[in-house]
Amino acid sequence: MSYNIHSGKDLFMLPSLDKIIHFIKEEDCQIIGIQEINENNRRGYQVSRMKQRLRMNSAFAPNVKIGDGYYGIGIFTPYKILQTNHIPLPSTKEQRGLLDVTLLINHQRLHVMNTHLGLSREEREKQIEKIQKYISSIKEPFLFMGDLNTAVTGWSSHQMVDTGKACQQEHLSTLLCYNKRIDYIFVSKSIKVLNYQVVPVKLSDHYPIMAEIII
Repeated sequence: MSYNIHSGKDLFMLPSLDKIIHFIKEEDCQIIGIQEINENNRRGYQVSRMKQRLRMNSAFAPNVKIGDGYYGIGIFTPYKILQTNHIPLPSTKEQRGLLDVTLLINHQRLHVMNTHLGLSREEREKQIEKIQKYISSIKEPFLFMGDLNTAVTGWSSHQMVDTGKACQQEHLSTLLCYNKRIDYIFVSKSIKVLNYQVVPVKLSDHYPIMAEIII
């Protein structure tokens, strides 16, 4: 699952974190990439709260300083996290980053990457270039997901598979107010894609997206 949770608020800025956590628990996803999540005194210790409620392992990339903590992206999973790597991305306004965790699943190592790209095209191009270079260095199976803030990704098709396109669902919007797809889950070509869906729950300004895969 990839989900921009809008700092735990819905489209009308009403608190929705508890409902988001309940939704994630009900879906029983094994790998969850979250964008716009907080771990600070101003907006709440959402990473800790989600980790405790989901009873999962977690990794957090603190991209922006807020209060006594940070705002950024996170990954939650019941699988063992072997390694965590936070790569800052070239940013002109809000600092962006790539979070990469290495999981151990049935004796198989899997890289899981999560990101939230910038708002301007020029900024995204530099960020995408750095991410593509990083991904090209990975020799093991991987997932790459996140809010890319664009309907045109520019990813090289030889690097990975777009799970939405693989299931012929790339026309589905991932935003509540716009007919636009800006959230994605990609996988390395060694991974088999079984299913992809955009779930129409209105707990954020984005819809969560989910993919079913075989490593």
